[in-house]
Amino acid sequence: MPPTDERLFSKESVANLASLPPERKCSLINAFWPHFQLEVSDYIEHYYADLFNSIGKTLESLYQFRTDFAIQELESLLETVRKIRTHQALTKDKLVDEIKKDHLNVNGDDVVRSVELAARFWLGINICSRALSVGPNYPRHSRIEWQHTQSLEQLGTALFSQKKSWIPFNEFSLDESFTAVSLKNTCRLHIWWTDNLVDHLRLRGSRGQRNLSVYRHKICLVNHSKDPKAVAIEASVLQEAIRTLDLLFPFGDSKTADFLQSEGVHFYSVAPVNPQPFDLGEFTHWRDNLVQLLRLLNGPPESASQTLFDTRNISQFATLWIAIFGVFGLTILFGILATVYSVKQYRVALDAYGLALASAYHEFPDLPKYCRDGQ
Repeated sequence: MPPTDERLFSKESVANLASLPPERKCSLINAFWPHFQLEVSDYIEHYYADLFNSIGKTLESLYQFRTDFAIQELESLLETVRKIRTHQALTKDKLVDEIKKDHLNVNGDDVVRSVELAARFWLGINICSRALSVGPNYPRHSRIEWQHTQSLEQLGTALFSQKKSWIPFNEFSLDESFTAVSLKNTCRLHIWWTDNLVDHLRLRGSRGQRNLSVYRHKICLVNHSKDPKAVAIEASVLQEAIRTLDLLFPFGDSKTADFLQSEGVHFYSVAPVNPQPFDLGEFTHWRDNLVQLLRLLNGPPESASQTLFDTRNISQFATLWIAIFGVFGLTILFGILATVYSVKQYRVALDAYGLALASAYHEFPDLPKYCRDGQ
């Protein structure tokens, strides 16, 4: 029997989820992906640390709005996820009606919010209808509207079919230099970790101040892709998202491992599912995003700081810094020379002043006091 006192919304939801016993964490994972039938003996904590942390942060942010949701306990959330999985081909309205059977005498809007929240956690898509939205609104996170006459399957198809691209890409090739760490160091790109797959590889910001959103839950993509039952996100989308992470965060690269460790992201331990991609033609849904990043990596620097630390062309890099140090050295040299000549000019001025006093003494012997003072 599951515990009955596991409150869903709390000011300490992150800590509460982290402290759940392993068998309870396995229950949550099995509700999301029942085909695993995960046992405690097979559970690996750091694989799911980011997922539990993300769910906990969302629940904490909604704590003061907890009465606007029909689900209040963890088990109620898991049961809602199970029903969404079972009835994902139903339209939103019909799915909500099905779940209302578990929440009699509860406001209909509260049930809708609960369904959207459960779907958000399960799919990793920020489903949040504006008309019923409660809680904080983060501008960098895209909000996805789920229409009343639309099923989850139709929503997933609509979201990611729009990302398909057939733009020319022959000018670029993929090699080992194309990594997130290279983009960060060379292009001064800031990495924003997102829990919303729709925002994956989205580039924001002006020239020299770019921010790249990266979906952080690789384990969720892998688990969805292994689900024998079709989920709302197409298999091709899941596989391609995994491959973009394998490409930008290559397994076995020490710089990538160090970077992910410093960021507190744990998906590096999830080994690649497919061979390393070396052709942009292997990508459809995120090809535009990858081409944009390649143009950024191979293009000219966008800011002064990027220019100063751009080591892609060693000869230009060396010439620039030799010129900088040359100008700096000449500035110091001329400063020293100017100081030396200033001292000499001061001494000459003192000698000229003494000579003028001596001359005045000889010409005007009646001014002995001033002449003595000056000598």
